[in-house]
Amino acid sequence: MDFFSRRRVRRNRAAQRGVSLIEGMTASVVLLIGLMGVFQGIVVASRQNSMANQATRASGIASQVRVALDTQGRERVLGMLSGASCTTNKDVLALAGGMETLKPGSGDAWAVRCIYDFDAAEKAKAVASRLLPGYPNTDLNRYRRVLVMVEKPDEVTGVAIHQVTVVVSWVELGQRRFVRQYFGFYDPGPFGNETNVEI
Repeated sequence: MDFFSRRRVRRNRAAQRGVSLIEGMTASVVLLIGLMGVFQGIVVASRQNSMANQATRASGIASQVRVALDTQGRERVLGMLSGASCTTNKDVLALAGGMETLKPGSGDAWAVRCIYDFDAAEKAKAVASRLLPGYPNTDLNRYRRVLVMVEKPDEVTGVAIHQVTVVVSWVELGQRRFVRQYFGFYDPGPFGNETNVEI
């Protein structure tokens, strides 16, 4: 093999090595892009999971408050949600999840009667006399609980119906999120079959 032939063979081998290197780098870039997509998917899924957990916890808190209030009975709950206990504090009103701005339409006969800062009232009481004495401080620092009472007459009988909304809110990704649970009381006076049973 002469000098020129050897040189040609070396060039061919070098060219083949160069192509392999470029292919390898391209494959590495494609793999890196794929891995970045996978990691981004994991981050998004983790964030979504955290958001779902917080919403589930808020819903559980709202259920606890709703059941505890329901067991108190109509007279005690309406006594709690009246007069001086209702707040006009703008910071607390903003925690009502938009219910603070509700206005009845023309011909509607309902009204928001009270917005109550449940957390402030609970903090002011001794632990044993709280409605939910076992409520953990971690939840107290993360979530806010507000009660909103709407009064409306029954369309048929005219008897007052009091709807209480438990609003639990928390801050997530810089925005306040809300969970609401509703329950209502009918006036136990002469209503229906006059059993005086609270509904």
